[in-house]
Amino acid sequence: MAKKLRENLRHYDYLLALVTIAISVFGVVMIYTAINAPAVPQSITNRWHWLWERQLIHVISGVVLMIVFAFLDYRWIAKYYIYIFGMMMMLLLVVRFIGTGDGVSRWIGIPIPGFGELSMQPSEFAKLFMIIFLAKFLDTFQDKFNKPLWLLLLLVLVASPVALVAAQPSLSASMVVLSVSLVLLFVGGLYYRTILIGIVLTAPVGILAWLDLQRAQPVFITRVLREWQWQRIATLLDPIPGSDAFRQTEGSLFAIGTGGVSGRGFMNNSYVILGHNDFIFSVAAEQFGFIGSVILLGVVAFIIIRCILIALRAQDMTGRLIAAGVAGMIIFETFFHVGVVTNMLPNTGVPFPFLSYGGSMIWVHMMAIGMVLNVGIPRTKSMFDDEDD
Repeated sequence: MAKKLRENLRHYDYLLALVTIAISVFGVVMIYTAINAPAVPQSITNRWHWLWERQLIHVISGVVLMIVFAFLDYRWIAKYYIYIFGMMMMLLLVVRFIGTGDGVSRWIGIPIPGFGELSMQPSEFAKLFMIIFLAKFLDTFQDKFNKPLWLLLLLVLVASPVALVAAQPSLSASMVVLSVSLVLLFVGGLYYRTILIGIVLTAPVGILAWLDLQRAQPVFITRVLREWQWQRIATLLDPIPGSDAFRQTEGSLFAIGTGGVSGRGFMNNSYVILGHNDFIFSVAAEQFGFIGSVILLGVVAFIIIRCILIALRAQDMTGRLIAAGVAGMIIFETFFHVGVVTNMLPNTGVPFPFLSYGGSMIWVHMMAIGMVLNVGIPRTKSMFDDEDD
């Protein structure tokens, strides 16, 4: 066992781990500046000054989780994929009925003595749980899942958590879960003709939605979306400077624009108020400018590329899908977040991976990177494997 441990320690992707920790620590600094910068109203600073300290605790505990999952054999974790799916569905159902939030049901409050209330966000955990579940499911049934009845089953299995997350409502998180699921299906070997049929079947819906948006008063979209969700889309299509609906996005655009090439300097956060979560990228862009933004996105790209390289070297389909799913999760979250802060997408509230405030987000992404690190270890048959595997 000691020999195997020493051998594993030689093969971990330490650079991936260190870069992940570095960007998370940078996120703590950005959260501090988002709340404590001189231009931030004193009332906000007084109320939320502790956010960076809480995030630091999230990052430290997240690093511990990353190390734990880096040492846990991913094949052993994946064996319980059915139970993991069941746990995910249970959490999403629980938060649907007893969840907390300002007009939404997204968090489960867990009182911790001496720490206060710990808020758990099941929609964040659903991303990782779906990656593990689909990775093992597609590996186990790779010779069957392209058949019509199995595809129907897969559709139900993917649509169920996506629908529950959307019902919280959290349209952005549901889109990430759906996008990651589609990536896993593609990497797992979904037939191209099935992909083509899916495109043909969904294209009319997209065309209908586009035509509906051309109306002065859309007929279908406003019935599907909640009022505040529709207002976010309407604001993107026809922004009104100074309006409440456009204020946060307008501040984000000012922040990015005034950041210029090299930024306004550390602690110069003047335009984005309470940007510690959904607008953290614009907080960083104002202080460090275009150069800093490119470096930040380059760091994220580095993490994604390392995950993809580990996926390509994985020794089985389950490992390949886990690493690819984690890469896909980070890609879509980054795309949606940057799209929102630059007003290319409606304000959907997607956290920037590793950077935004949130314990659930940090823990999930740290656990995900830990599993990727474990996938990257060259191995023979694990002691956790069954004899008939």
